[in-house]
Amino acid sequence: MLIERGGILRDEQIALIREFAAMIAAGAGPQRSAFLSAFFALVGCHGLHVGIGLIWLVVMMAQVAIKGFAATVERRLLCFSLFWHALDIIWVGLFTVVYLMGVSP
Repeated sequence: MLIERGGILRDEQIALIREFAAMIAAGAGPQRSAFLSAFFALVGCHGLHVGIGLIWLVVMMAQVAIKGFAATVERRLLCFSLFWHALDIIWVGLFTVVYLMGVSP
């Protein structure tokens, strides 16, 4: 299942890169406007954070498989959980401010 999800994530990343390339080729690059600059920066930064989190998740799954639920592994899982949920809260708030409040009349 993890390999399947990894394939899906890879396909989504390839699609996103192609979409970015098409936008830039059409003249809608980050240098065109402040909105597009923020869009490229936010989406890229979000992808970076999700990628780091997924790598951390795979490392934690390997540690659980090798060491079991030892005290140190449980602490690391707790840290990962805090990272992932804090990231969710920050990005939901940030995207709400930038995209939803940015289009309100």
